[in-house]
Amino acid sequence: MTVEASIDPLSYAASLLDAVGADREHIPAHIALECLQAAELLELAGGHAQPIPLVEDDPRASIRAAMGALGLLDQDTFATGYVLDAARAARRALRRLG
Repeated sequence: MTVEASIDPLSYAASLLDAVGADREHIPAHIALECLQAAELLELAGGHAQPIPLVEDDPRASIRAAMGALGLLDQDTFATGYVLDAARAARRALRRLG
């Protein structure tokens, strides 16, 4: 069973960021750690990461999709410290990927 962004954006984003963090073939350790930190923060906000594949087998596309899922959140949820910190970590990881 996979998580769908429209049903549970927190869990979908956490799952994607966790998948990027686990991609040791393509992702340097410092970027993987940022993604894993973001996934953990989203779990602290109420999400539940599940094993899912990368979007189009592409770490960048997966981070973008995770950030898009966060955009589906209501304003109150998005404004929590955990979610904002996770979004910042995901943004840093995406920037570092180039």
